[in-house]
Amino acid sequence: MRYSRIIVLFSVSIACVAINFWLITTGHYRLPLFVFLGCVLLITFALRRLPPVTTDTRQIRTIQLRAASSFRRLGFMFVGGFVLGLVNLFSGGFKDLPTWAIVLLFCWSGFLTWGCFWYSRQYKRSIAERADIPSGDTKR
Repeated sequence: MRYSRIIVLFSVSIACVAINFWLITTGHYRLPLFVFLGCVLLITFALRRLPPVTTDTRQIRTIQLRAASSFRRLGFMFVGGFVLGLVNLFSGGFKDLPTWAIVLLFCWSGFLTWGCFWYSRQYKRSIAERADIPSGDTKR
């Protein structure tokens, strides 16, 4: 499968957060709502234009195996970001931020890390469950 629906969803979501953060820090407090609505509409139309999902069990297993390894790799990247955040915290880089923002930052980083490893495990379980199903039957 050449395109991935989850990649489109995550890419637009990250772009939406980055644009809204920039708008809020520059003093534009009403525009983030419109950016958010635009991102929701963009995701809706983009997902409709993607090719249909395959029903071949071999392709599904291959795609899920790639997705599991990609999520695991992304989880390790988030762990690296968490470690860099700790280094920045101990070196005094967060002096201008309030305590609640620092706690929120580390909680969000931990949640993203946990989510990536959890999705990787879910995909691996799905692959193991589909291995028990004969190749013609994809329904559970």
